[in-house]
Amino acid sequence: MRLLLPLLTCLSLQLLSPAQAETFKVGVELQPYLPYSNVQDGEYLGYGRDLLDAFAAHQGHVFIYQPLPVRRLLSDLLNDRVDFKYPDNPRWNADQKQGYALHYSQAAAPAIDGVLVKPRFLGQGKERLLRLGTQRGFTPWPYLGEINAGKIMLIQANQIDSLLAMAMSDRVDGVYLNPQVVRHQLYNNAGSGLVFDPKLPYQDDHYFLSSIKHPEVIAQFDAFLTSQAELVQSLKDRHGISDPLNGQ
Repeated sequence: MRLLLPLLTCLSLQLLSPAQAETFKVGVELQPYLPYSNVQDGEYLGYGRDLLDAFAAHQGHVFIYQPLPVRRLLSDLLNDRVDFKYPDNPRWNADQKQGYALHYSQAAAPAIDGVLVKPRFLGQGKERLLRLGTQRGFTPWPYLGEINAGKIMLIQANQIDSLLAMAMSDRVDGVYLNPQVVRHQLYNNAGSGLVFDPKLPYQDDHYFLSSIKHPEVIAQFDAFLTSQAELVQSLKDRHGISDPLNGQ
């Protein structure tokens, strides 16, 4: 009986902690978006991978990453084909999320989306943006009014380097992208001829981890971000992720 009591106590603790040491499938974006993320030969890489791996190791979970096209990723979350979506944001595809109880973590990474232009166009204002390029599946929120009114033509492309080439050849007047991604991935080619214009409307935001069925794990992730703040900051430093408005 003495030997049985510790075993029963251990089993009771396990029953009281259903979120411990589980295996989860995390839906991630199937696109090059360093320093935030990348997928090479089916393997998820970048800051997102390091952050989620650190959390999983800290909590005792196992994360299986499922790279998916951006447009399919939300559908897989809503239809229970993945347990989590990263990155996510409450504003993204809000109409499709209606009727679903999504749970969002604290901010996992800072992010900014704004317009990059040729240096000679810096500070010339929104009026010259007649053709705006962006990545397919992305929404240029600060410019939706002008786009819907027909004042700005939205041109989309699958690849970031295609958008930058369009801007360099004046096929678009600017590109709506994350300047940290442009600087990290494309600094030595077409991206080096474009600069972020902070005087144009931009979206200063964050990336979050989301889930429908596992709010308890989202709560664990929040606790991890707080208790392991130094580790999280070291991961940001390693990947070159900083305050988006500094050094642009």
